[in-house]
Amino acid sequence: MKMGGWKMKVGVFGIGGVGGFVGGALARVHGETYFCARGENLEAIRCGGLRVESVQLGNFTAVPAGISERAADLGVVDVLVVACKGYDLEASCAAMRPMVGPRTLVVPLLNGVVVSEQMEPFLPPCLLADGTIRVFSHLEAPGVVVQTAGQCSVVLGMKDGSRPAALDAAAELLNRAGVETKVTDHIVRASWNKYVTMGSNSCVFCWYDGPAGKVLADPDHGKVVRAVIGEMTAVAAAKGVDLPASLPDKLADAFEKMPADTVTSLYRDLSAGKDPACTELDHIIGRMVRLGRETGVPVPYHEAAYEKWRK
Repeated sequence: MKMGGWKMKVGVFGIGGVGGFVGGALARVHGETYFCARGENLEAIRCGGLRVESVQLGNFTAVPAGISERAADLGVVDVLVVACKGYDLEASCAAMRPMVGPRTLVVPLLNGVVVSEQMEPFLPPCLLADGTIRVFSHLEAPGVVVQTAGQCSVVLGMKDGSRPAALDAAAELLNRAGVETKVTDHIVRASWNKYVTMGSNSCVFCWYDGPAGKVLADPDHGKVVRAVIGEMTAVAAAKGVDLPASLPDKLADAFEKMPADTVTSLYRDLSAGKDPACTELDHIIGRMVRLGRETGVPVPYHEAAYEKWRK
């Protein structure tokens, strides 16, 4: 891996809302950026580049150094940003293997918690990191990614607290591309913090089968919201993760201020009739059910929400 002079070969696996935003930002400033994409999105980018419309970075068209549906066509990379969907993770790991070598830094930027633990059994030996990302972006059309609000921010780290040079090099490159990135020695805590924040909302919407307005109309909603958050923080504590004591109050207070039509992408997919197996139901709520059983912590609201939608 060549750190100096930005000679790193960078791959982005999954060019949707997240991967497209990060990949487009990287390809705009870094000539050695390669995309692994598929379907109409692949063809649109191959023909006209990736159009990014961003409140943060402006509007531009990024052209990767190479793009293919087959990872073998792109070869081993130095840094691989993974932005697939959680329900597709095992198959995606199998598909990306030709891009992963022993010195490849693999950076998952997807929903869930400490995703490296789920990926590790399906990847060859590599530098497997964890990451969190906060960005409001989506695939508007094939080859077009739109960021609608806010500032994209990324946190990277190794589960064991180590700090390989590749991690700092990747963070520096992402910052150069305009994606605010920090490296932490406590990525497990950061990952759980995001998981509780995002996952508790998804569980509440799925349990109520409705948007924030329906939840807030229930006189007992505060008890339910806090119980869901409490299940997640109790499991985190049982796993040895020290979350901020203020987090439950912060999240419960934020829920009270949600616009009535607020939903998460998971609930949106499920309520629209999408096959649960093709959503992140198992990856987000099902994972908490399994972690509850693993730690012996009761998670009745998660179990109820999971059973309601998984059939």
